[in-house]
Amino acid sequence: MGLTQTSSSPAQPLRLATEVMLRVVLLVFHLSLVQGSVGDRLPVYKNTVRSCLNLECGSSAKLEEFSRNRQLHLSLLGWDCQSECQYKSMWKTVEHLNRDEKPIPQFHGKWPFIRVFGIQEPASTVFSIGNGLAQVYFLRQLRRTVPHTVPMYYPGHFQCLVAINAWIWSTAFHARDLAWTEKLDYYCAYSIVLCSLVTSLVRVLAVRNDSLDKRIIAGIAIVIGYVYCKHVYYLHYVHFDYAYNMRMNITTAILSFIVWVLWSLWNIRRQPYLWKAIVCVVTINLCILLEVLDFPPVWWTFDAHSIWHASTIPITFLWTSFFMDDCLYLHNAREKLLKSV
Repeated sequence: MGLTQTSSSPAQPLRLATEVMLRVVLLVFHLSLVQGSVGDRLPVYKNTVRSCLNLECGSSAKLEEFSRNRQLHLSLLGWDCQSECQYKSMWKTVEHLNRDEKPIPQFHGKWPFIRVFGIQEPASTVFSIGNGLAQVYFLRQLRRTVPHTVPMYYPGHFQCLVAINAWIWSTAFHARDLAWTEKLDYYCAYSIVLCSLVTSLVRVLAVRNDSLDKRIIAGIAIVIGYVYCKHVYYLHYVHFDYAYNMRMNITTAILSFIVWVLWSLWNIRRQPYLWKAIVCVVTINLCILLEVLDFPPVWWTFDAHSIWHASTIPITFLWTSFFMDDCLYLHNAREKLLKSV
């Protein structure tokens, strides 16, 4: 198990993966400084919105008429008169820019997307649901395959439930971007990233033969719980800072990446299935490039962010395979220990 056995060959891919990760981080930080939403500042957009608001929302009678004529699914998703004007004006601005062969910008922080049954970002919504279902599969496999006596059985449940909750709010946010859905999506998205770090620390530090060290578990829970509560408190009560939120997510992801990769490389000769963990953490961090290489949505539906959500679905299935293998490895080690006593 010593480093002398694995330091020569795994060190090179570790350095390569770390270098790629750092390049991604630099690109993401650079993107956060230069990316902006300019569409809603264009004069043609402002004038179109103003005209629409005066024409369709300018009086109580017009608002009542709008409410009577509004389709049920638009009403359920909170499309009021103002947001309808913004949506229609966005597409009129896009048509104007296309005629002049000018690049299409973002509007209010989003690319122009064609609504489907009132759903604001249909592709990201569908892929968020897909990720949630992948986590349900993870949970079912865990309950079917792994005995409850395995040390990582309950941490696996915790990871699944945190992820399922986060993907529910991701679905809600992409279906309809409102202030409260955005906040819940951001808060819960960070919970997934932080939970991955928790799982890595529990697996590496707290698993002792056939049980978990409760003192280490308590220490991890206190520290990580404090970090999460402080992060959410700052975003909610001090300043909803996108750049700060990105830095926190990237920093946490790097820590989780380092723990999983180093531990896997250290033990991979004895536990060959650990290649799955390495592939998962490296791939999911490389997929962040999809967020960096942003582009207007193809067919006004598939943007880089939606493809990022799509890419995490197969990674979840590979992670499920790794987690089941690791739990069964711990179970077999426990059985051998009991037989030797």
